[in-house]
Amino acid sequence: MAPSDARTDIEADEPSALTERAARLLLWMVAGLVAAAAAAIALPHDPYLRYQQLSDTIHHRVQWSYERIHFDPTPIDVAVIGNSRLGAGVNAPALGRELSKRLGRTIHVVNLSTPQEGRNMHWVMARELLETRPETSLVVMSLTETGPRRTHPAFRNLATASDVLTTPALINFDWLNDVAYLPYRQISLAIQSLAPGLFGLKTAFDPSTYSGPDLDTTGTITLPGGQVLEREVAPPEPELRAAAKKRIAGASPQMLPDWAADYEFVVERAYTRRIARLAAATDTALAFLYLPIYTDHGGVDELGFYEAKGEIYLANQLIDAAALYHDYGHLNRAGADELTRWLAARIADDVDSGAIHLGREAK
Repeated sequence: MAPSDARTDIEADEPSALTERAARLLLWMVAGLVAAAAAAIALPHDPYLRYQQLSDTIHHRVQWSYERIHFDPTPIDVAVIGNSRLGAGVNAPALGRELSKRLGRTIHVVNLSTPQEGRNMHWVMARELLETRPETSLVVMSLTETGPRRTHPAFRNLATASDVLTTPALINFDWLNDVAYLPYRQISLAIQSLAPGLFGLKTAFDPSTYSGPDLDTTGTITLPGGQVLEREVAPPEPELRAAAKKRIAGASPQMLPDWAADYEFVVERAYTRRIARLAAATDTALAFLYLPIYTDHGGVDELGFYEAKGEIYLANQLIDAAALYHDYGHLNRAGADELTRWLAARIADDVDSGAIHLGREAK
């Protein structure tokens, strides 16, 4: 072979060798990043800190929810877990008083609802509750017209690492963002656990800052920034109707056939089933409460899916009652009072009929 031919062969091999080395280097880099992420995710932290991360957001009440579940010995017989419609609509202390009067025994009710819809968030709360409070005998969850297609924005902040990692990934547009956020969250929480005071946090329960066992989430509320949200009276009916019309027109109905609903509403369906399994394992009854948008007579899609898992409470009597709404989807004080009395009657009827076994003696 001529020297020039040998040089040509060597030069031809050089790009191949460089490509192979670059591929190996890239592989090692990816493996290193995966290992670092796995190590970060495994870092321990005090779970109480997770529930203090959102203190300056609309989800600030999750801290009270955690404290009520873990630190307050007052029993929890009934829990309401849902969206802001249920938060504004169900007066938990009043519901407890009504049920106690109707059933002839003391019933304690809490409202653990958080703004925005997302069944994975309801799973976080239901799991925290049912794995900690064996006396809970009924959980009432929210229903909406059409199941949400996205996850709850606070899920990645509050869920356990294993829950974030085991969220269904197929047709879940938030899965990658939630998983990618997890290593940073775990590192941050681990550091905060070492010196919580430096971050304005605490690992020990402070009764002096606790809102007590009977928090009423209805009526006028004060947001973390000091803004007062007045929910005592109804707005002018034309204003309410226009807002409701716009909301109804902008709704996104079910697009896929019924057999594909598990894929279109993957998070909603998967976590509803998880909650139902946990409720069955803990001998806890489930119910689903629908609070309608003003003037929206369309009802709830795929109602049969929920009927198979618990009692259904449809507050359709509110649909055209303008005087009971604060805005198109949330009740004012009068609406919450009326809804709470109605709900107490429905639950009491189901207890009397044997459809629901309520109270600590039932477990």
